[in-house]
Amino acid sequence: MESVKQKVREVFEKSQERRYNLTKLAETLKNYYVQCEEKQMKTEFVEAFRTFVECVLQTESRESPAERCVQFVSKFAALFANTYDEDEEIDEEEDENLYNYLLKFMIEPEYHSHSSKTIRFRVCQLIQLMLSAVPRDAAMDEDLMDEVAKAMLHRIQDKLPTVRCQAARALSRLQQPSLHNCPVISAYLFHMSADDSSQVRSTVLSCISLTTKTLPEVLDRTRDVAEAVRKTAFQILAQKVSIKALTSCQRLYLIKQGLFDQSAAVRDVVKKQLFQAWLLTFQANLLDLLKKLDVIGAFETSTRCMVALFETSKLSDIVEGFTLLNERKLIEYEKLTPESALYWCQLCDFLRNQGSHGEYYIDNLLPNVIDFCDYTQEYFTKHLFPIMDCLKNADGSLSQSAEDEKIEKEFVAEQLLKLASKMDVSDNTGRQRTIELLEMVINKLDVLCFPCLITPVAHNLIDLQSSTGVLDRDENEKVQLVASLITNAREPASPAPTSMSNRLSEQEVVGLKMQIAKLSVQLNEEKENLNAKISLKSFEEAASVQQNIDEMSETKLKLEEQLTIPQNTDIADETQAIEKCDAGTFIKCLKILSELLTSLYLARVKSAQSKKRSRGVHPTILSLLDTLVIPCVLDAEPEVRKEAIITLGTSCLFSRELATQHFALMTQVAQADTYMVRVAAINAINDFIRFYGIKALVAKKPNKETSLNEEGEKSPDKSINEEEVSNVLMDKFIEMLDDEEVEIRHAVVCLLSRVLVSHRILSPTVFSRLILLWYNPATQDDPEVVHAISDFLNTFPYMSKEAHGCVEAAFLPIIRVLFNAPHTSPLASVNIENVTELLITITQPSVIQKADIKHICNHDMKWLDEASAHDDLANMVACEVLSDPSSPFVNTLCKVLPMLELNPKQQDNLKDVAVLCENILKEVKNKPALKHIKKFQSQVKSLLSKTPPTINILQDEEEKENAIVSSQTTQNSENLESRRSPMKLRHTSGNRSANKSARKQLRSFTSPTQSPKTTATILGLTPKRNLTATLDATT
Repeated sequence: MESVKQKVREVFEKSQERRYNLTKLAETLKNYYVQCEEKQMKTEFVEAFRTFVECVLQTESRESPAERCVQFVSKFAALFANTYDEDEEIDEEEDENLYNYLLKFMIEPEYHSHSSKTIRFRVCQLIQLMLSAVPRDAAMDEDLMDEVAKAMLHRIQDKLPTVRCQAARALSRLQQPSLHNCPVISAYLFHMSADDSSQVRSTVLSCISLTTKTLPEVLDRTRDVAEAVRKTAFQILAQKVSIKALTSCQRLYLIKQGLFDQSAAVRDVVKKQLFQAWLLTFQANLLDLLKKLDVIGAFETSTRCMVALFETSKLSDIVEGFTLLNERKLIEYEKLTPESALYWCQLCDFLRNQGSHGEYYIDNLLPNVIDFCDYTQEYFTKHLFPIMDCLKNADGSLSQSAEDEKIEKEFVAEQLLKLASKMDVSDNTGRQRTIELLEMVINKLDVLCFPCLITPVAHNLIDLQSSTGVLDRDENEKVQLVASLITNAREPASPAPTSMSNRLSEQEVVGLKMQIAKLSVQLNEEKENLNAKISLKSFEEAASVQQNIDEMSETKLKLEEQLTIPQNTDIADETQAIEKCDAGTFIKCLKILSELLTSLYLARVKSAQSKKRSRGVHPTILSLLDTLVIPCVLDAEPEVRKEAIITLGTSCLFSRELATQHFALMTQVAQADTYMVRVAAINAINDFIRFYGIKALVAKKPNKETSLNEEGEKSPDKSINEEEVSNVLMDKFIEMLDDEEVEIRHAVVCLLSRVLVSHRILSPTVFSRLILLWYNPATQDDPEVVHAISDFLNTFPYMSKEAHGCVEAAFLPIIRVLFNAPHTSPLASVNIENVTELLITITQPSVIQKADIKHICNHDMKWLDEASAHDDLANMVACEVLSDPSSPFVNTLCKVLPMLELNPKQQDNLKDVAVLCENILKEVKNKPALKHIKKFQSQVKSLLSKTPPTINILQDEEEKENAIVSSQTTQNSENLESRRSPMKLRHTSGNRSANKSARKQLRSFTSPTQSPKTTATILGLTPKRNLTATLDATT
């Protein structure tokens, strides 16, 4: 019989060739082992096999032959595993021991803890393959499995990510989800959230068992810093988690995170895998899927989910799948639910946006205009108006079930009104019927009962007036329509009687009112003309205009006297027609006017005459501001004040003078009113500052009587300091960040961040406050605030040189606040190293060049060719270290220095930094800090040695003289500490560690304390352990 060792060797050699089947080779070798009758031959076989396995464990190559050998070993060993029930007896003791024997010798410390990274990797890989090759119903030795788990738990802490990945895969079959404190799952949870390798986190995600304990952690990985991890998380959720196992909040959370992800690959996985898996759960019935979402409370999120599903389907399949319409192309009332109404409306909207191809299918979904108007009017008559009557009889209160029903019916009605805007109203009959329907709704609707319906009704009515395509004519038609609607809304329900002797006919009354209205418009125009003449210093023409104004005012007064009712009659009280002034009427009028202003503004922006037309405000609108909006700002009802502030803020976008006039009022309201009115005022101020800037808003108009002295010179009025005003204003809003109302905090964060992004105000103080708020653990209860600051950090630092300098100026103030935070402050728990990593990364030229913000601004990189904030930060941080060398935070500051990307062209700066490093080495005693300083010093010396030779002799001599002067001035450390280089920006390759950290930062910023890993990897930190080594490519 041939040598046993030679036979085993022959099989191992064949296993490396692709032409041999590994399973058949394993069976052949097993048969040979069984035929070895003598015990000595079997022992020799085992020793030979172990020898070749050890050779496999030392193979560094990851090519196909080596991998096939490893797979062969696992398949052969699995043939000896115990696949019987525990109660059954096994005939041959060797058969059950060979599999266990291979496991035992591989989990010996000399193998799984070997100094060779290749052996550690292969041991974990082989154990993983052996455990995977065994059927799940196999009876395994519990003690041996405990030892294997212990060894792999030790290896999952390895310094190499590739070894940790293999150990994580090996532990997959050893986790016990039924145990409350399973050590494997605990290790998985830690590495899934805290491991600094995205490869390890992805591997753990794919291996961990999903339970009520692990599911929330898996959901958190959808916000991971690494794209691959987020992608894996969504894939796992699509494959292993049913939508029915998720709560409503979790479903909406996944939709938001998936569709708003910055990576196109992640969004693609969400649309094509997660959503499709959800849809398959309901047999492709989208209506049933919508019932699992909160379409009313989370309208935007549900809509985005629907659109994503539409985008991944054929138009013909979408239309065929909508089977809710009857022969009249209408949904029966008993089937008209919030979900079906939203489905119908969004499907039509999606098809409209597809152009001509979608128009072909939309005819199958939209009914005749007349039929739809009758259908909608009947719905309002049968389902909404009775609720209004019930509310009046019940003193404005309903039961919880009735209130829920009211909200659902209001939502359905809102979708029907939106659907009306998509109807083809080119036919005059259908157009007139639509107008009749909308006028009926707007006249009968109680805005306090159904507050969400006035806006779509007014929007449709105003859009129906855009028939001419001429901007001026369209504006006049829209303004006249809204003025008429507001007049009708405020008129009493029944006409007021007049005295018998002085009664005017109805036509005479209407005629007088029309003349008064025309005079009011003319008066406003003349007043604007007067202001223009005064600004141009045409005082003679201004006097003539003033005379016309006086004459028109007298004429208007006489006309108004003709409408005055005599006071000497017995029915004087009955003859006074008082306009409606209840809260519902005011809110309705304000919403209509606000919708008009929005429509006009958007039309002007889209028009080619936008620059010309955006300067003026229609006289009728000015009249409505004086008679309706301003009085409502002082109304007793908060809802009325809120709508008035919104309307006033929108109107101020048409005129800088209006914004300047009402800016002080807005700031007062933003500080002292109910929270919803304050939010409206803060949003209005946000628009004012971004549109006009602080200087224009606070500039005082010169007094025409006192601004010029007798000699024609300007009077010595004190000029307004824009910087001081902006600082005072920003301080007021910064104080509001601590307000108890989350809506106010969110509005203020949006204001501060958008003002910085617009570059109207560039304040390091504001930037510092936003960063500290983002890291504050207490802020994590406000996801909207966190999301707003995250979006800001993804944009602002990369926009311009000025923004870059703002971040630089905020660096030390932020760090000092964290250093000095008292123990009772939430900021005391913030990881300062995370904050420094973030600030270094967002000022890193290599990161700035890769930032994708072209949709926000012109991302010009020319300013990076100079010097960057890192050159100044090197001096600033070094001087801060020297100011207190014994500080407990000196190690944190020194750790910043090696992360900086210094410009080799800034030789003077590098020489100064080198001297500072020498001084630090003399003063600082902290050993970890000294380690960082030495590393930084070597980097500086390396950059200094790369200086190109100088060709110009005169220039070379001047540089030497400057170097001598610089060296003399740098001998005094106190002078160096006070020295601050001018802020410049530059781009250089920098050091490896900094670039590696920069690459990690390209992911969108998320909540800084959402989980240990999310914070650590955003900022390039390694939590608890140093896991920096990597496996060679050959391993």
